[in-house]
Amino acid sequence: MIVLKGLQKKFGTQHILQDVTYTFETGTKTVILGSNGSGKSTLIKILSGALEATESAPSFSFNGTAITAKSIGLHVGIAAPYVALNPMFSLKESLDFHAKFSPFPEGFKPTYWIEKAGLSAHREKRLNTFSSGMLQRVRLLMAIANERPLLLLDEPLSNLDTDGVQFYNELIQTFAQSKTIIVGSNYQKDEYTFCTDELLLEKHY
Repeated sequence: MIVLKGLQKKFGTQHILQDVTYTFETGTKTVILGSNGSGKSTLIKILSGALEATESAPSFSFNGTAITAKSIGLHVGIAAPYVALNPMFSLKESLDFHAKFSPFPEGFKPTYWIEKAGLSAHREKRLNTFSSGMLQRVRLLMAIANERPLLLLDEPLSNLDTDGVQFYNELIQTFAQSKTIIVGSNYQKDEYTFCTDELLLEKHY
């Protein structure tokens, strides 16, 4: 469960998020909607532990155990266009390195999912040779295929074609049914068809 009670985020004197109050129940699937500049990405970064709230930090608990905002990153999978990948690693090296910190589920078959991602021919290539759409598929695979209970997806279909959308949906269906999922979207419905709850953010500047 994630509880927001009057969360605030300012950059200097600019109020990005103001008095955000909402509860994400465990196992729910929620889309965060709002216009550009409404703070969707900022809120997702706060929920991931990458940013601190200016006031009223979120409270987290999983399986009855409270988790501090500073350690929430150990319990989160996140995919977003701004999530950096090491450009000098090959795809295989990237997945092997990632698995040391966020293991794939038992029975996970890398070769199968690399093929599903349409990246079999690029397994040994460095990520600096990948297109933006290929990189996004790698991010999605790393973020979704794990045992972490919280999944954050910020504009997850950025730069993806029709095959990429299908890959995204297969990952969600296979690995994320029991996760708490939060999706930030600019009203692109294909990104959140599985969501049953909605948080609408308003622009404050």
